[in-house]
Amino acid sequence: MIQYLYTSTCGVAVDVLRLDALDSLAPGNKWFKLLPNIVAAENACAFSVLSFGGAYSNHLHALAAVGRAKGIATIGCVRADANSQLTPTLQDAKDWGMSLHYLSRSDYRRRGDTVFIAELAAQYPNTYLIPEGGGNVLGAQGCGNIVDLIPAAGQAYAAVVLACGTGTTLAGVASKSADGVKVIGIPVLKAEKFMATDIAILLSDLGGDRGNWRLDHRFHGGAYARLPQHMAEYMTAFERRQNVLLDPVYTAKAAYAVQYMVDNKEFDPGNRVLLIHTGGLQGRRGFGLDLGAAGR
Repeated sequence: MIQYLYTSTCGVAVDVLRLDALDSLAPGNKWFKLLPNIVAAENACAFSVLSFGGAYSNHLHALAAVGRAKGIATIGCVRADANSQLTPTLQDAKDWGMSLHYLSRSDYRRRGDTVFIAELAAQYPNTYLIPEGGGNVLGAQGCGNIVDLIPAAGQAYAAVVLACGTGTTLAGVASKSADGVKVIGIPVLKAEKFMATDIAILLSDLGGDRGNWRLDHRFHGGAYARLPQHMAEYMTAFERRQNVLLDPVYTAKAAYAVQYMVDNKEFDPGNRVLLIHTGGLQGRRGFGLDLGAAGR
């Protein structure tokens, strides 16, 4: 669903694609990332699916929900202390049948190491591994289907803007957007050293990089899951004005970035801009915020 948000005084119109409002097991971009991976796991006759995330991970939350619905066992490798109290996110995942495997911060940093992956594979035989955040070519391929929800693949828009954690969703959207549309990613963590490279690799695997995207590193707020006061105030005002909930980790930063670029005349008068709301509202609980009707 595309919803009109506002038109600036200089004539830039902003719409939002409400992936958070999709009627699915995992509203937002997670469904698009997970479905091709779950199909691959089923085709491989895997006993289970294993992935990684933090204590409020949207990815693990969605994986647990989809795994339950598909009847496939799920294992969440969580960056947390096994003795700590379950977060609401992990409680949901556990209730949906996910087995939780706790990792120290040092072990979690090894999640991309082949030796460590081999150790996990030995512990969980015949498991299908999905990288953190669904960050692989199948996830990106699935995210290309988001463009099918935008009329004429976004041809009416000068730019499509979305938050980036791994860059997988951006790669998928950029791979299928109409010619002339600039896809702008807003990294939500300090990712100057790796994200662009990761996106370029994914696009190469998807058939080629058309050079129709860029990353804007001005809005990460200092660190992942850190929302500075001025962004928090903007989020509150946005929700009150638009009646659309945001999450503090991803979409609040993306919405703030769009407003900043519009206010600073970084788009030409008459341009239309599309903000993609990538969901993740269940993560509001980590900030003590309510979920609204679409939070789970």
